[in-house]
Amino acid sequence: MRIWFALLAAPLLALTDQSVAYATAGWACAHQHAAVVHAVHVVFLAAITAGTVMAWRCWRATPEMPEPAASRHFLAGIAAASGALSALAVLAMWIPNWLLSPCFN
Repeated sequence: MRIWFALLAAPLLALTDQSVAYATAGWACAHQHAAVVHAVHVVFLAAITAGTVMAWRCWRATPEMPEPAASRHFLAGIAAASGALSALAVLAMWIPNWLLSPCFN
């Protein structure tokens, strides 16, 4: 289960983060609360990071062995990489929120 969360849910959480952050930008501009958009990114980044760490620990715990343990080791490595890439995508989407106002046209 630790592997599958980082492998499948982390990229979906990154896409959901983009959608939710975009949806809250209008409200943040109208009410002058940029912290709401930052909070969205924090929540999704924390969830993705937790899944990535679990997959990475699973990857470290399963040494390279003959089948079928080798496939578990490989999947754990791919899941950790997928989670790390998803976390990097959320960070990349968060950077403009640090630099620009939500009301930027």
